[in-house]
Amino acid sequence: MEWANNRKESGLSIRTLRDRARYWKFLSPVYGQILVNAILPEHMLPYFHKRTSKASAKKELKFLSVIFNWARSRGYMKVPNPCAGLFVQMKVKESRDIYVEDTWLALVYKHADDIIKDCLDLAYITGQRPADVRKMRWDQIKDGNLEITQNKTNAKLRVAIEGDLADLLKRIKTRQGIKGFTILADPKGQPLKEFGYFRSHFDKARDAAEQEAKELGISFERFQFRDLRPKAASDIDTMHDIKAAQRLLGHTTEQMTAGYIRSRRGDVVHPLKRKASK
Repeated sequence: MEWANNRKESGLSIRTLRDRARYWKFLSPVYGQILVNAILPEHMLPYFHKRTSKASAKKELKFLSVIFNWARSRGYMKVPNPCAGLFVQMKVKESRDIYVEDTWLALVYKHADDIIKDCLDLAYITGQRPADVRKMRWDQIKDGNLEITQNKTNAKLRVAIEGDLADLLKRIKTRQGIKGFTILADPKGQPLKEFGYFRSHFDKARDAAEQEAKELGISFERFQFRDLRPKAASDIDTMHDIKAAQRLLGHTTEQMTAGYIRSRRGDVVHPLKRKASK
């Protein structure tokens, strides 16, 4: 797996490399000691069926398929890819289809501390992925824009600092000053990581929001931080401007953006009127 840890050689993002390292932790005990030319298609599905998380199992086996193709193209593997044609048999719902209702977000916001409020606002206003939101830096503000290079796709975009975004940045500066080089930082000025301060305090606010929703007798779903990106796309699409959503999310095609648009409550339809009896 050393080849996967060399970002320059693989051309993959840090997030993808970390994901693949995590996949291998589950795959290695099962397939790590088997000779590559001895692995057969019938060895694949049992792994999928025994794994508790089917979505994770499918991702892990897809990564294993990448390894097989890598080995075959370099002459290390002589037999056909044992994963070929098997993924259609692995029925799982891999994509999320959740729209974060305004009431859910407001409840979490109510119970969040100032730093988590900053995170929620910055993620929603800019529509960027969680990793890109957490790494935004003060020195990326140039000529009235927040310049972003997306970690996953390397796409570049400039978000105009105006309206709510301008108010948010001013709020952060006024409250805490610039403690570190990232816009979002923990109380010590250190960049926020996926886990640690960010995860614990976000979870705490979400737990409190869920409890209050139960007490009020209203609906609430434990949405994830990443769900704010499709919410941003969906809310822009309310104005029937998918082009604007596409530009904000940094997608190359409208079709990609359309996959992020979430149905809120469905269209209002009217029941049929019964025909008058003769």
